[in-house]
Amino acid sequence: MHSVLFNEGKIFFLDASGGTGKTFITNLILAKVRSQGKLALAVASSGIAATLLAGGRTAHSTFKLPLTVSLQKDSVCSIRKNGPLGKVLQDVTLIIWDECTMIHRAHVEALDRTLRDIRSCDKIMGGITVMFAGDFRQTLPVIVRGTRADIVKSCLKSSPLWKFVHTLKLSTNMRAHLGGGSTNFPSKLLLIGDGKVPHFENKIEIDRDLGERVTSIEDLISKVYPDIVEIENKDYPWMCQRAILAARNSSVDEINELILTKLPGDEVTYTSIDNVMDQEDAVHYPQEFLNSLNPSGLPPHSLKLKIGAPIILLRNLKPPNLCNGTRLQVKFLRNNVIVAIVLTGPAVGQTVLIPRIPMIPNDLPFNFKRIQFPVKLSFAVTINKSQGQTFKHVGIDLRQDCFSHGQLYVAFQDRVAEKISMFFCHKKIKLKMSFTQNVIATSIFKLHEPQTDGQTGGHDEAIRVSSLLTIKTNELRDLTNHVVTGVFN
Repeated sequence: MHSVLFNEGKIFFLDASGGTGKTFITNLILAKVRSQGKLALAVASSGIAATLLAGGRTAHSTFKLPLTVSLQKDSVCSIRKNGPLGKVLQDVTLIIWDECTMIHRAHVEALDRTLRDIRSCDKIMGGITVMFAGDFRQTLPVIVRGTRADIVKSCLKSSPLWKFVHTLKLSTNMRAHLGGGSTNFPSKLLLIGDGKVPHFENKIEIDRDLGERVTSIEDLISKVYPDIVEIENKDYPWMCQRAILAARNSSVDEINELILTKLPGDEVTYTSIDNVMDQEDAVHYPQEFLNSLNPSGLPPHSLKLKIGAPIILLRNLKPPNLCNGTRLQVKFLRNNVIVAIVLTGPAVGQTVLIPRIPMIPNDLPFNFKRIQFPVKLSFAVTINKSQGQTFKHVGIDLRQDCFSHGQLYVAFQDRVAEKISMFFCHKKIKLKMSFTQNVIATSIFKLHEPQTDGQTGGHDEAIRVSSLLTIKTNELRDLTNHVVTGVFN
């Protein structure tokens, strides 16, 4: 608040694990700044996290961030200096960016260059006070076909801007404290997130402190969704408190199809209209091939739904009420529209209409368009998609190990205050103990820490690492020259 009132333009990072009151603190700060007549922007890296902030929107839609990022290019945001958004950014005094650990560092650097230009100020972020919030134990930016080193390099801690960040921490798990829960549960989760749990061949034991084990996916469904056949007698809060999490999309689709068959009522199938946007490529890609495609972030060609089934939005339709990641429950199924009740976000309990829209993926070698309802079943969701949401009854499918940093931590974290509502399905083995993979990129914690007031340890550490890399590079070059010379001789 001192930085906002006196226009100091400091950069903060609120390091807070799930349940410590991060959302409460950020909304309190936003209300305080706005009550004084100042302008404050609240953004988040994911749509579902943006719905938890007062007046929140996604960072991509607010700052017009570039979809394709590169660390080699000086990319900027698509914002005109004299446009409406440019005028807002000239007057804003505070920006709060939640779930910043999920965003690529190039986006933050692009925003920094844009704000400096718009505000005609060479200070960091154009002299605006910025508070990032997140937890580096959770999932990091997704890099397609990237190695662990590529993922660490793309995170915010690897940015040159990180040495100017002042850290703030929340440590007490308020969800367990206020709910009267045991402190063993949150403390064990922190050990999992830090990668400090004793492991055997890179696998850790999932004991009873974390939840109840079941041996089949059928048992997991019955635990999380008891009496699913009587869903017509259940109200929407019953549905929004439950979910099954899995690491891979294939497992999610399998569980969703299995639960849908148990649901009473007639099944309605919606087929999409697929076509190639470039007419010259239409000959090379027949209709059957286009229908078989299932790109990431797109609904299937054949979308099967029933009344009462939960669904999840795949596109921003009307932020902040209908964002990418918002869960809904089907109320009516019409020919050209789906009537649903919102289960998450600020519009919870409201009835909305979902139309068919055209969707174009950007990860295919040709221009492809699919016209379909932008929804998928959400009895089960991926762990990455569930980050930022809270459930009272959750099941975790561990038949396939987690493969990315922080996935296991996210699956258990931010879910429930008590372990009694947590269930996990594991492979059928003779041992009474359950072991699963816990992928942690420990190098992300070893990067230079943000500075506190009057300290520049992060900058010194960056210089030391840079010097060390230069020395190692020179040694490798000399060794290569020596080997090549020996071969030719």
